Amino acid sequence: MNPPIRTSRLFRPTLETRLHIDYDWWSRNDREWRVYLASHLCQEHRAVLEVQPAEEQIDWVQADTGEVRQVDSIQHALITHCSQQPGYISPQTSLVDAVFRVFLANDNTPMTIRDLAERTGRPAETILRTLGGTHVYKGLRPVLAGS
Repeated sequence: MNPPIRTSRLFRPTLETRLHIDYDWWSRNDREWRVYLASHLCQEHRAVLEVQPAEEQIDWVQADTGEVRQVDSIQHALITHCSQQPGYISPQTSLVDAVFRVFLANDNTPMTIRDLAERTGRPAETILRTLGGTHVYKGLRPVLAGS
């Protein structure tokens, strides 16, 4: 999990603002994390989940830091398999879901809005207008300095 993010009404995101998934947002807002994660699974893993709805935690080594942490089995399948499949992010994927999927695929490493535009094929200005406002979509939030 990431540390809590301090927010400021004076903060104005730019195309160089780095975003990430604020996992704490999900718990603070009483959201169904596993249900939303499952909606991003490939067909193969959706079929497995229907037969075996395990809620196990798996040790995951974060590539850039070497830190070992626990991830949900659905999140593990998304990182290691589903995100590698053709069509994981397509033009039909909603903007919010496409950005969320990028973060799932890169182990939630913060990225700038420009980088997200490149990875999703969506205009950076559209991403900025959508995710740079006061409304938080699916926990996608800026990483603020000092947080």
